[in-house]
Amino acid sequence: ALGVTPTFAPTRRAITNGATLRPELDQWREYNVLRGDLDKATLKRFFSARPQTIAARFIQIASTLYTAQSEWDASGGLREGEKSAEFDPTKDSRDEPPSDGRGARLCERLASLGPVSVKIAQTLSQRPDLVGDEAATALKRLQTSNVPFDDALAWAVIKESFNHSGPIAPGIGVDARDRPGVMPLFAQISAKPVAVASLGQVYRATTKEGVEVAVKVQRPDAMAILAKDYMCFVLAFSLVELRWKLLSSGFDNGDVGSVIDRVATDILNELDYRKEAANGRLFEASLAFLGFVSTPVVLPSYSSSRVLVTEWVQGQHLDKLQPAEGLLMTRMAVEACTASLVLTGFVHADPHEGNLMLADDGRLVFLDFGLMSSVSPDIMEAFARGIQAALAGDYVALAQAFKDTGFVNDPVVYTPQPDAFGYDPVSGEDLGLTKFAEELTEAMESTEGGGSRFGALATVLNQKLAPRWKMFTPPYVLLLIRTFVTLEGIAGQVDPDFNIYETAMPWAIRRSLSPSSAEGIALLRSTLLTPDNRIQWERLLELLGQAKHDVTTDETAARGRGETGQQKAEQDEASSAARSRQEAKSEAISAAVSTLLGSPPGRALRQTLLDLDSGDLAERLLSREGRALRHAAALAVCGAITSRWRARMFNPDTGAPEEATKWTASGKSQRSSRERPFSASPRPVSKAAQLLRQRQERWQRKVALVLIKAHVSRQFLRGWKGARTLAIFSYLPLRIALGGLRQGVFRALFC
Repeated sequence: ALGVTPTFAPTRRAITNGATLRPELDQWREYNVLRGDLDKATLKRFFSARPQTIAARFIQIASTLYTAQSEWDASGGLREGEKSAEFDPTKDSRDEPPSDGRGARLCERLASLGPVSVKIAQTLSQRPDLVGDEAATALKRLQTSNVPFDDALAWAVIKESFNHSGPIAPGIGVDARDRPGVMPLFAQISAKPVAVASLGQVYRATTKEGVEVAVKVQRPDAMAILAKDYMCFVLAFSLVELRWKLLSSGFDNGDVGSVIDRVATDILNELDYRKEAANGRLFEASLAFLGFVSTPVVLPSYSSSRVLVTEWVQGQHLDKLQPAEGLLMTRMAVEACTASLVLTGFVHADPHEGNLMLADDGRLVFLDFGLMSSVSPDIMEAFARGIQAALAGDYVALAQAFKDTGFVNDPVVYTPQPDAFGYDPVSGEDLGLTKFAEELTEAMESTEGGGSRFGALATVLNQKLAPRWKMFTPPYVLLLIRTFVTLEGIAGQVDPDFNIYETAMPWAIRRSLSPSSAEGIALLRSTLLTPDNRIQWERLLELLGQAKHDVTTDETAARGRGETGQQKAEQDEASSAARSRQEAKSEAISAAVSTLLGSPPGRALRQTLLDLDSGDLAERLLSREGRALRHAAALAVCGAITSRWRARMFNPDTGAPEEATKWTASGKSQRSSRERPFSASPRPVSKAAQLLRQRQERWQRKVALVLIKAHVSRQFLRGWKGARTLAIFSYLPLRIALGGLRQGVFRALFC
């Protein structure tokens, strides 16, 4: 019917009806049967009926790879197995020009083969164990030349996807096949793409409803390129690997084929824009509890497997932000990436600067969800332990975390002498891990920023340890490392005291307190309780950052009396930093416990608290051993009283505090983070996150009441011992409250 607006939602009928097929796309149509199924058997059947379509391409790829291999072997460079001081897998070299020499020639040869070749080479650049350091360094700089395809083909893809036989927008995408009177799809659209990628390009448009959008259109030959090149590379590398094995030369250890398979699978996933849209929604939902993470809103009625339309993000990338906004975005990005790595397990596989934006309303926006990675619960728990170990300077525990996450082999392998270590036949100890931990400790302690900078850890791993120890870093972890290093560098320019581990720590602690694997649950229980359910007191104090606090303070003061003014100032600064880390850890644990008590992931923690011997805990808190915890609790009460008093003094009408004051464990006051240089406005919190937190708080109160009732009932059955326990728990809050009140009144009047 003339003048009827077309239906936008794509359907199978819409793209199979002969009246809707665009002749411009006919030459690639036969490859559509391969979408969603790209196994080698299917490809062989497909191309065995079309040998002419692959023969010329195979000859081109095979001859280019042979030439590249011959040129590489004939040139000087690192010997097989030799390490390069230049190679650093954490460095993002994508914008750097190719190096000179045989590395440049290698990049030139591989780039000439197109986007599939480039993606395979870029993946191999993350595998120096396969290609060697020199080739990995060269391939990191390899980039494809993204040339836009004809706009007329883009309009044809859009029209065919949505069974549309009219203009794309007024004056745009008009052709002879259009039916008279059919309304345009969009109110307006850019005549040329605003961004070009290897397999698609993006236009800026406005819908008829007035929504500004980004229109991502897939290359019409994308599936053909992937299918032909994948088959050719499989065949070509089979021949190359055979040659390497026969001649016992080259830099491959037999795993190149799996890399090609992985790249082809990733590209195939990228070619399904409906899957990308679903990934974006799932990623945002997985981090909804943060309250500030967002993804571009997808317009389903305008989208299909080959066209993706999302709302245009009103915001800026990191390099366009002011320092305060950049620091705010950096902190949110570190928290979001850490939370996805250790809590949700659904990780954005390439969160570089171009895929991160700060929206005008303060939200952190992630872009491009074609590639995602999943992390298993045991690996998430190992990452969480590693973050806490790095912050605490416990490099033995950090070495164990590297082994648990698969960064090093099991057992750990010493590269110069692969059989030098192994497991002790008597004790079962991994002797290589012990030696690796020693070298890691020495390297971290001798590297500037070892306890606070992620870049320092990356340098230690890649430059000091990798030449001697067999290591492997999963590709998605490498991309996260690059992101963390980039964010850390930007934050350090604004806030010199920025510590990436402190920012990531709350989420690491939350994961440690909410294990889902059997090993993690057992570890949590053994960390907090003895086999007879008594509290692990020393470990609890260490966990809360209160262990030996008084002794440390006294020793520091004693040393200070014999030091110069400069030495004492340095010692005070170091002590202040240590206290800050302890207090941040205590706050993170308190927040994690509060959150987990009322949420499903806190099941193991709730069971542990239920099994706790409350009588033993009461005696410990009342004893001299509990002095540090009682003191910290009293100071918390003091801080609350002082903040309320200052609020009423400075703003009596609203009671809102002009400045938040916190009393530290040392008894010194600290202003809120708003006094920090370049501090930014508070981060946004979505309505959904607010509702979630309110729901968790309600359940937290219910769970706390259930736990209290259970422990009180248990004490009634213990006779006079139970009565003593109940008396202690009644007395301690009163004592702490009076101590906090006394400190608060004194400081309010005299400080």
